[in-house]
Amino acid sequence: MIAPALRLLRPHQYTKNLLIFAAPGAAGRLDEPSVFATTLLAFVLFCAVSSAGYVVNDLLDADADRLHPKKKHRPIASGAVSPRQATILFIALLAVGFVVAPFVSWPFAALLVAYAALSMSYSNYLKRVPWVELIIVSAGFLLRAAAGGAATDTSLSAWFLVVVSAGALFVITGKRLGELLTLGPDTPSRPVLASYTAASLRGVAAGSAVLAVGAYAAWAVAEAGNHTGGDTGELFLKLTTIPFVIAIGRYLTLSWRGDGEAPDVLVLRDIGMLAMGAIWVGFYAFGLYA
Repeated sequence: MIAPALRLLRPHQYTKNLLIFAAPGAAGRLDEPSVFATTLLAFVLFCAVSSAGYVVNDLLDADADRLHPKKKHRPIASGAVSPRQATILFIALLAVGFVVAPFVSWPFAALLVAYAALSMSYSNYLKRVPWVELIIVSAGFLLRAAAGGAATDTSLSAWFLVVVSAGALFVITGKRLGELLTLGPDTPSRPVLASYTAASLRGVAAGSAVLAVGAYAAWAVAEAGNHTGGDTGELFLKLTTIPFVIAIGRYLTLSWRGDGEAPDVLVLRDIGMLAMGAIWVGFYAFGLYA
């Protein structure tokens, strides 16, 4: 059962939890051993709790998943993992997360519990409520970013939180658009798609992309203003806006044509976005430590 159980945990989705590193990374604190170790532990705990959410989701959606061309191969839908085994795994994952989280910090533990509650509410009901479900998924990304700050006692700027929120809404809207164009509005695996149109999803995606770009530009300027490393460092922090804008534009173009159904796969397979990500990392690291 080990291989199906691992697939049930969806480890490929753990890339979302890398947002835990965003706040301490943006503050230039990840080179502190204690901060890095704490952030890594927070990341592991979020992975455990998020996997618990995936288990619940697959338990509740097993019947619908069996009608989906790809999801029918999921461990529970295919019968590789029984509901009883999945339930035991769910309890174990939550127990690990909730027991260890207070040792990181109580604010972090509170955010982890909030994330778990949000995830369970989404799986049980909210994913069937049009537009609200997009906000709930976006809120999950915001909680991840805030948890990284809470775990390491790193303050978060308002612009940073707006960037994360708008960026998350941008990505999840592109995902729904991809599902709508690929599966159609009447698919039993995602009933909420019947309430959307391609035009409305494209509109929300474009609006959230503009908001994310504007907020990022404001955040980059503010970070450059707070930087004490000299004019060169300030310049490169501001220049990070360029690869960010290009990456957002590239993702918007691909998602509009329906390629955003699997955001992680889309990003990892697109050379243009990978290149912009590498340039962004280089500019930001040089600006932060120059």
